[in-house]
Amino acid sequence: MALEYITGKTLHGTDVPCLPDELKSHLFDQLADVYIQLYRQQFDHVGALTLDSNDENWVFEHNRPLTIELNDQELSGMKSSEIIPAHQTYNSTIDYAYAVLKLIFNDFYRGKDSVFDKEDARNYLYGIFASQGIVMEWVDPKDNHGPFILMHGDLRPPNIFVDADLNIISVIDWEWSHTVPPQMFVPPSWITSQELPAATKKPYDFAFTVYISQFQRAAREREDKHYNPDNKLKFILPLVKLWSKHLMSDTVFIAYALLKPCYFGNVYWNLLDVMYYGEDSDKRVEGFFKLCLRKQQEEELQRVLSDLEAFQKELALAGLDPIEPLKPPTLDPAKGKEGAAIHQVWRKPNLERIVGLFCRWLPCSLVGVSVFVCCIIAKRR
Repeated sequence: MALEYITGKTLHGTDVPCLPDELKSHLFDQLADVYIQLYRQQFDHVGALTLDSNDENWVFEHNRPLTIELNDQELSGMKSSEIIPAHQTYNSTIDYAYAVLKLIFNDFYRGKDSVFDKEDARNYLYGIFASQGIVMEWVDPKDNHGPFILMHGDLRPPNIFVDADLNIISVIDWEWSHTVPPQMFVPPSWITSQELPAATKKPYDFAFTVYISQFQRAAREREDKHYNPDNKLKFILPLVKLWSKHLMSDTVFIAYALLKPCYFGNVYWNLLDVMYYGEDSDKRVEGFFKLCLRKQQEEELQRVLSDLEAFQKELALAGLDPIEPLKPPTLDPAKGKEGAAIHQVWRKPNLERIVGLFCRWLPCSLVGVSVFVCCIIAKRR
C-alpha cells in the first residue's frame, strides 16, 4: 500500500568510497543526523514497536526484535521462532547476544546452504563454539541493561532516497525497526561499498575502520552543532561518548557480526579467530573434533554434510548451479570496483585534515604528560 509519493532516486548503486570528499562528507553528515535521532529514542528492553489492539497507536510492550535474518530463517523452514518467539523481549545485552548465537547455531544445523563442503562445515561449527566466550567477554557490564536504542533494521542504500545533490529526502521500509543494545548501535557497514565478508578481510578491514572513523567524526560534529543547546564539550555528548567508547576497538567487528548473523562465520574467520586465539587454527579445529565431549557435534556435522549433498542434488535436478563461496576481492582498481575502498584510503593525503588531527591530538597529549609528571612528583613527596 503506497502512502506517499517520494521524488528522487535511491542511493542504490552509489559507490560511496569513490564520491568526492565534499559529497561524501555531506552524505555522512545527513546519515549521522538519522543516527543521532534514532539514538535519542531509548527504551528499557530489546524489542519492537507494534500497533495497539485498535490498530491506532504505536506501542512498545512485548514484541520480539524481528530482524530480516530471523524472518529469513523462519521462511526457510528453520523454525527460528522456537529460538525467539513472537512475544520474546530481552532486558540485557548478554541475553540478546546469546539468542543471536543460537540463531547462528540454527543456521548451521538447519540451513540447507549454510556450508559449502566438509572443511567449511568444520570451521563454521568450531567458530560458533569458539565465539561464545568471545561474545560473552565483549559484553560491557556498564551497558548490559541498556537503555536500548532504536535501529532502522534495514537502513541500506535502496531504502534511502536522495536528490541530485545527495540530499536525503526520505528513509523508507521501517517495518524491521527494533531496539538494540548500545554496543550494537553502530554506523552502517555499507559505507565501504562492500558486504561484511569482503569488508572484514585483510587488508580491507583497515579501510572499514577508516570509513567508520570518518562517519564517527561526522556524527560528533553534527551532534555538537545541532543537538548541544547547553554548549557542552563535544566529547561528553551522549552519542559521541558511546561511539568513542566502542567504535575505536577491534571488538567493534563483533557488533557488526551479531547484527548480520548470516555473516558471523565470515567475520570470525577473517578477524576474530586470530585476534583471540592466535595462528594455530588448523590444530585447534582438529583437536576440537577429536574430543570425546564433541562426539555429538561430529555426528551433527555428518548429518549437515548429508543434507548438503541432498540439497546439491535437488539443485542439479532443477537445473540450478550449486551455491559457491564469495570470491575474495581484488586490490587492483583497474579490474573493477572491488578495490575501491582500500584504494581511496591510500589516495593523496589531505594535509589540512592531518594537520588538524595533529593539532587536536597534541594538546591532549601534553595534558596527559603533565598529569603523569605531577603524579610522579606527588608520589616522591
